[in-house]
Amino acid sequence: MARIQRLGELSEVTPSPSSDQFEGLGEGLGGTPVIAPGDIADGKIAEQPLLRSLEKVPDSLERFQVAPGDLVMVRQGAVGRIALVEERSRGWLYHFACMRVRPHRALVDPGYLIAYLSHPKVLDQLLTRANVGTVTTVTTRMVEELPVAVPPIAEQRLLTGALAEVNAQIENHRRSLARLEALRPALITHVLGGEVPGERLPVPAAAPEPVRRAARGPRPRRLS
Repeated sequence: MARIQRLGELSEVTPSPSSDQFEGLGEGLGGTPVIAPGDIADGKIAEQPLLRSLEKVPDSLERFQVAPGDLVMVRQGAVGRIALVEERSRGWLYHFACMRVRPHRALVDPGYLIAYLSHPKVLDQLLTRANVGTVTTVTTRMVEELPVAVPPIAEQRLLTGALAEVNAQIENHRRSLARLEALRPALITHVLGGEVPGERLPVPAAAPEPVRRAARGPRPRRLS
């Protein structure tokens, strides 16, 4: 039977770094990636976040690096977005609009925890606790106080495995759908011989000066 515990008892919730610690943050290929809210979708982190920090992570930001099994949660704006950190994101930083949830593995499985926190009814609870103003915000304390139903760890891991199979099937269907959507216009183009009528309209050449003058009509005569 599942027991109920606070999220703060099951994990270490680390608040976001302050915005002034990201001086020099910009877009590019160099530096350590920074996980921003826009990089989080469908429980995953984008492979190539746009924002990157300085070439070397300063000492003041080292405690905000992530490791596999961590959860990164949006705390400001798109509250409720959450992603599980994979090996490829080891050592990345998280944005000041996010927070990190590091599960205590002996108590809760990371895969189970992200599935639970992503449940629509749990998200509703989180949003109910949020500060709603110009920008919706949740605090570390609000997240720590969130109740979590915790089955025995063996059951959590079984559920995590089952959910991984479901997610794999969903991803396969998405890829199939994307291929079919791309195939539909391609079939029409193929039947028409590779070109749609009017696709390449000739650019009209400029008319000679006498023709342009005739189109404008005669010039008005000056009165002497």
